[in-house]
Amino acid sequence: MAPELVKFRADYSDKIIIKSYDLSKDGKVGRNYPVQMLPTQFFFSPDGTPYVPKDSTGRSYELVTNDAGEHTLTKHAGVLSYDDMVSIYNDLISR
Repeated sequence: MAPELVKFRADYSDKIIIKSYDLSKDGKVGRNYPVQMLPTQFFFSPDGTPYVPKDSTGRSYELVTNDAGEHTLTKHAGVLSYDDMVSIYNDLISR
């Protein structure tokens, strides 16, 4: 996914915040998030709330909840293509 993410970051970093971490180099970051597989992505709406996809279009999302049952994170485990990332971005900004 690295080349796809590099291209997406080059094209969209002036529009959204994109953060990535290499857990093999900094495993402390992963302690704050439920990561069982690499790569794993977490998505947030512009207001900081968890992203709720309109349509998964073939992508599997996990809506992570806390003990009170509140949606706290939206997670995707596995590779995303550049087109997948653009689709998610377009969904986020269309709200």
